[in-house]
Amino acid sequence: MDLDRSPELAQASPPLRRILVIADLTVIVLGWLAVVAVLAPEGITALQPAVLTAQAGMTIAMGGLLLSASGLYRRRICAVRRQEVARAGQAALGMAALTLLWLVSFGVDKAAVAAGLGGVVWFVLLVLERGLLREWITVRRAGGDFRAPVLVIGGSDTAAGRSAAFLSEHPVLGFDVRGLAVAQADGIDAEVAHQSWDLARRVEEVGASGAFIDAGSLTGDELHQVVRELTDANLHVHVSSGVRGVDRRRMTLTPFADETLLHIAPAGLSRGQAVLKRAIDVIIASVILLVTSPLLLVSAVVIWVSDRGPVLFRQERVGHHGERFTLYKLRTMVVDAEARRAELELQNGRSGPLFKIARDPRVTPFGRFLRASSMDELPQLLNVLEGTMSLVGPRPALPSEVEQFDQALNARLNVKPGMTGLWQVEARDLPSFELYRRYDLLYVRNWSVASDLSIIARTVAVVGLRTCRALVPQRLRRKPAVALE
Repeated sequence: MDLDRSPELAQASPPLRRILVIADLTVIVLGWLAVVAVLAPEGITALQPAVLTAQAGMTIAMGGLLLSASGLYRRRICAVRRQEVARAGQAALGMAALTLLWLVSFGVDKAAVAAGLGGVVWFVLLVLERGLLREWITVRRAGGDFRAPVLVIGGSDTAAGRSAAFLSEHPVLGFDVRGLAVAQADGIDAEVAHQSWDLARRVEEVGASGAFIDAGSLTGDELHQVVRELTDANLHVHVSSGVRGVDRRRMTLTPFADETLLHIAPAGLSRGQAVLKRAIDVIIASVILLVTSPLLLVSAVVIWVSDRGPVLFRQERVGHHGERFTLYKLRTMVVDAEARRAELELQNGRSGPLFKIARDPRVTPFGRFLRASSMDELPQLLNVLEGTMSLVGPRPALPSEVEQFDQALNARLNVKPGMTGLWQVEARDLPSFELYRRYDLLYVRNWSVASDLSIIARTVAVVGLRTCRALVPQRLRRKPAVALE
C-alpha cells in the first residue's frame, strides 16, 4: 500500500499522509533555521530579506518534493526502518546540496558550513521524527486507525482463514481484513493460464484497496496468475514469503535469470558477536544508569515517602538455561500486592499463562506514572551488569509461567532474558499469548547484534512516546482499544 494512494487515508481522521507531510515540513523549517543561525549576522546582511524569504519557501517546497521522490510516503519504503533511514539520508543530502548551490551563487562565505549543518540537522530530525511517528502510528493502529482494507486470498478456506487470523492478531501491521477468497482451479496449465477468477472484482466488492496472498497454499502457476490478475487491475498486492519464523534481516532478494529468489542466511551469533553483544550491554547499561541516577534517587524518595515501604521490588524469574535469578524493579504497587493477586485473577486481560489487568487497583498513583514511562524497569540495568539479563532478549518469565510453556517455547531459555525485546516493542499492549510466543521465538531463532541495535533504537522511541503520553492528563488521552497500562 502506498501512503499517497490508499483509499484508507481518505477515511482516516486525521489523514495519515497529512500528518506525515506536516511533521516533515516542520523538520525542513527547523533545518533551514539552523542554516540561518550559521549565517547570522554577517551572511544575512549580504542577502536581501525578500531573497532570504524566497529561499526559505523554495527550500520547503524542494524539500517536500525530495522527500516524496525518495519514497518516504510509500508504505513499502517506510515499513523497513533501515530503508527509511537511508532514504531520509538521501533527502537530507539533496536539501544540503541545493542550499549549498544557492548560498555559493550569492557569494556567502559560510556556505559550506551552513549547508553541512543544515544537512545534519535535517537527517537527525527526520530520523527522530519518523521514529516517533512510527510508534505513534503503531498505537493508533492497535486502536483501529490507519489500516489498509484488504481481501485475503489463499489456496483453500483453511489457508485464507489462517492468514486472515494472522492479520487480525497483528493489528499493528495495518491491515483491515474485509473478506476471504479461495483461488481454485482444476490444475492451472498453459492452456488455461488466461482464465480469470474475478478476484479483482471481488476486491472491489468488499471495498478493499488490495489483496494479501498466502503464497504457501498456492502452486507457482496459481500464484503467478493471481498476482498478474490483481496487478493488471492496478491493485496493491502483498504476498507472504511462505517461510515462517525467519527474520527479514536474514533474507535477501537475489535475481536469478528471470526469477527473483530469496537467499536466507544461517542464524546464530558467532563468538565474536556474542562478545560484542555483552560489551554493548555493559557500556549502554552503565551509561544509562549513570545518566538516570538522579531520577532513580528522586523516584526512590517518592516511593518511600508514600507508604514507608521498600523502594525495590524483587521477584524470582527464570533466566538463561532455566537458572533462577532475582529481578529488580522500582516498586509500583502496594506492599501486599502479591497477596492480593488471587482475588484479581478473574480480571486478567491476557491470554495463556500471562497476567495483567487494566487499571490494576494495586498500582499506586506514582507507580502508574513509573509504569507508563517504563522508569520502573531501570533497576534491571543492575541485572544486565551482573550478567543475569541482557538489554535485548525475551521477557524474563516467572517460574509459574515457564511451567506452562511447551517444548518449542522453552527455546527462549537458550538466550538471556532482556529488558526490552521484539515482543515488547511490537505487541506489549496486545493481550494475545500467541503474539508473545511468536515474537519471542522469532527473536530466539534470528537474534543478531544488528537486530539488537534496531530493537534498542525502537525502544527509545517507544519509551519516549509512552512518557509523553503519561504526562498528558488522563481525561485528554486517546486510548487504543486494547491498551493496558
